[in-house]
Amino acid sequence: MKTGQQSGFSLVELILSVAILSIVMAVIVDGIGMMQKRNAVEVNKVDLTQQAREFMDQIVNDVHQAGYPGLNMFDPLTLTSATDCTLDLNLACGLISVSSTAIQFEGDVDGTGVSEVYIQLSSGSCPCKLQRGTVLKSVGGTPPFYTEVDNVMNSAVFTAYKTDGSQLTLPLGAGNLKNITALGITLYVKSSQPDLQTGQYPTVTMVSTAKISNIQSY
Repeated sequence: MKTGQQSGFSLVELILSVAILSIVMAVIVDGIGMMQKRNAVEVNKVDLTQQAREFMDQIVNDVHQAGYPGLNMFDPLTLTSATDCTLDLNLACGLISVSSTAIQFEGDVDGTGVSEVYIQLSSGSCPCKLQRGTVLKSVGGTPPFYTEVDNVMNSAVFTAYKTDGSQLTLPLGAGNLKNITALGITLYVKSSQPDLQTGQYPTVTMVSTAKISNIQSY
């Protein structure tokens, strides 16, 4: 009886198979790595957009409370001064100072009483940090500042407008603050991670306008 010969893979075939499999696995692993990095960049950009949008909403809400509560909400006989808001802790003076990089105003922004609110860019060249600080008017002094938006690229964040929509030149003196009826806010924010395909850093731009609802005339 003749026995059939059995044959397997040769060493060359085995080496070629392992080499091809290694190349395929390397491509798959590299693709997964790139996908994870790309996803991290997109998540960072979404977080950046959300952060900028939330603080933009915060600024608009704060500015809407500038000058509240005002003189028209009190009996003048109960106030320390019915002509000078700086002399009465219950009255908010509204806008105190406005420049392209910082605004300061008084208002009841959280229902706890009149506060002095500061929103400003950190000093130095950009990228900058946009910071916010509040302190009760009854306490006074310099408030603690907290970073709300990082990597802000534009140094001119705030603009001011009159009733007719024309833009005012900043900064304004104390006597001209009453002419402001709206504040424009522009944020140009850069991501902290570059795009893996282009090498460029993604950016987010937010633009909004806050009307001054409580214009005072003390």
